[in-house]
Amino acid sequence: MNLTSRRQMLRSVATGFGSTALAWMLHQQRLSAAPTVGQHAYDLLPKKPGFAPKIKSVIYLYMGGGPSTVDMFDAKPVLAKYDGQDAPMHLEGRRLGGSQKVMASPWQFKQYGHSGRWVSELLPNFANVVDHVTMLRSVTTDRVDHSTAQFTAVTGRGIAGYPSIGAWASYGLGTENQDLPAFIALEDTYTTIRNRIWGCAFLPPIYQGTRMNVEGSPIFDVARPEDVTEQQQKTFLRLVTDLDRVQKKQNYSHDLDLEARISNYELAAKMQLAASNVADLSKETEVTKKLYGFDDAQTKNFGACCLMARRLVENGVRFVTVVNGGWDHHTNIKEDLPKVCYNTDKGVAALITDLHGRGLLGQTLVIWGGEFGRLPTVEQVIAKPGRDHNPHGFSVWMAGGGLKPGFDFGDTDELGYSAIEQYKVTHSDVHATILHLLGLDFKTLTFEHEGRDESLIGINPARVIKEIFA
Repeated sequence: MNLTSRRQMLRSVATGFGSTALAWMLHQQRLSAAPTVGQHAYDLLPKKPGFAPKIKSVIYLYMGGGPSTVDMFDAKPVLAKYDGQDAPMHLEGRRLGGSQKVMASPWQFKQYGHSGRWVSELLPNFANVVDHVTMLRSVTTDRVDHSTAQFTAVTGRGIAGYPSIGAWASYGLGTENQDLPAFIALEDTYTTIRNRIWGCAFLPPIYQGTRMNVEGSPIFDVARPEDVTEQQQKTFLRLVTDLDRVQKKQNYSHDLDLEARISNYELAAKMQLAASNVADLSKETEVTKKLYGFDDAQTKNFGACCLMARRLVENGVRFVTVVNGGWDHHTNIKEDLPKVCYNTDKGVAALITDLHGRGLLGQTLVIWGGEFGRLPTVEQVIAKPGRDHNPHGFSVWMAGGGLKPGFDFGDTDELGYSAIEQYKVTHSDVHATILHLLGLDFKTLTFEHEGRDESLIGINPARVIKEIFA
C-alpha cells in the first residue's frame, strides 16, 4: 500500500476518533520520536509549577453578555432615591447620548449567611452558598463592546488572535490524567466570540480547549461508529501499527508530525473510553441530579454542564470553562434577567455545594463573571427598558482553594457605576491571580511568537490580588 492510499484509509476508517482526539494523540506522542534540531516537544505530561500552588484545577463559569450585578448581588439602595430621575453624575455607556435616568433594581435584596451578604431574590440558591464566595466588587475593563471585551475577559487582550487563559494553564502545567485533555469547554449557550473562548491561537493545538457535550457523544466524533465493532477497531489499530513499522523501515523522516506518531491510536482509544466514562452522568445519584436541577427542563442543561465540570476536575482535568451567553439585556430586563438567573442559579449553587461536600473545593477554583456589568440607568426611556454596558465597575466572584471565603474586595460608588479608585482591578489582575493560585508566574509563563515572548498578560499592567488570599 502506498503512502497516499494509507492516508485515505486513515481518513475514511478512523473518523470515529474525531479530529480533536487525533490532534491530542499526535501531540502526546511527539516524545516518541526525537525532535529535529530547533524543534520543541509539546505535550500534556504534568509539569512542575514554579512555586507551591494553592489549587489543582479551575472551573470558569463564563457569563457572556454583561451580567447586571447591581440587580443580583451588588445592592445599591441609593438607586431607589433617584429612580426615574437623572443621575447625580454623568454616566457613560456604549450608546452615545444614552439616557441618564436611574432605574432602581426591580428585585428585593436580603442579607444571607454569616457574612451578611445582600443577594437579590433572583438568586435564591446562590444566597445559600454565598459564605463560600470571595467577591471582587471593583473589576474594570477598557472595552465597551461585547466581542472586544470578551476577548479581554478570556484572553487578556481586546483583539482576536491570543490564547485563552485555559490554554495558557494547560501549556504551563499539563494534566494529571493522560486519558483526558487538560482543557475542556462546556457550552450551555454561545457567546459573541463563540469557540475562541477556549481557543489556543498561536500556542500549539494540543493546548486548545476540547469541546465536550453533556448529551450524546461526549466529544464530537470520538465515539466508535455504530457500524464498527470493537473487534474491528482493534484490528484496525493493529493494522496501523504494522503499517507504521513498514514506514519506519522506509524512513519517512520528512513526515514526522503525522506518520511517525500515528502508530499509537491506542491512546486515542483510551481517551475514547475515559471521556465516555466521565461523561456518563447516569452514574450520579438521583439526589445529586436533583441538586443540579435535572428535574426542571429550564435548569437541566446548565446544571448538567456544572455537574460535568465537577466530574472532570475530579478526574484530573486542569481547566474547565462553562459558557452561558444569555446576559445581554439592553431592553426588557425585568422579564429576561429572571429567566437566565433561574436557568443558571441552581447549577452554580450545586457546583459549590457539591465540590465542598466532596472535599474538592479546597483544591479547585470556581470563577463566575462576564466581560463587563450593566449601568444603573436605563439605556432608553421605553416601555420595557434595559441597561447598557458598564465597563467602569462590576463584580466577579471566586470560590475555592487559597481564598478568604465571605470576603469582599473593593466596591463601586453609591450608584454602582464606577469602581472606587484605590481598589480598581482589571481582567489582567484577575488572570494573574488565577495563574498564581495554580503555581504559575504570569511574568515568566511565556511562549515565543513572531520573535517575541508572548504571555497571557502581555504588556498590560497587572498584579496578583493577594488581598483575597487566606
